[in-house]
Amino acid sequence: MWLRTGAILLAVALQVSFTAKSPEALRQRYGKPLSETFLVRPGIVVTADYGPTGQTCELSIAPKPSASTIDDKVLDEIADELVPKSERGKFIIATFNDFVCIKMDGDSVVASDSSCGAGVEENWQKIGIFRSNAGVKGASRYETIRWKRSECSQS
Repeated sequence: MWLRTGAILLAVALQVSFTAKSPEALRQRYGKPLSETFLVRPGIVVTADYGPTGQTCELSIAPKPSASTIDDKVLDEIADELVPKSERGKFIIATFNDFVCIKMDGDSVVASDSSCGAGVEENWQKIGIFRSNAGVKGASRYETIRWKRSECSQS
């Protein structure tokens, strides 16, 4: 009798087991995604991060792992497509950032590639945009667009 009961419980457990075969299965189990990634051009993806109400808080535009840079003109097109200038609010200021990234090598601190933190930041009324310098003229590593809504500072 115990053997039969065990076999029945095992069969039931196997039928209700979870597999992540589809987005719907993942959403059923875990709820709405916090982010999603979209292919916007061949070899270029945009990852959207959402706030608590589901509004977009951040967009990261980056090449797929097979590439290391994006042509700046293409990056401009994608950014304008995602957040047209008419939706950004008033332009405030643009700044150039250039800071050294630090990494640890055992007990020693070693400065890594100095272009690690180099880039241009645009400050708009409703969003901020950071574009990472790739060290190659006319190309960038990635671009991040962040909304200034209150829910976005909480996420």
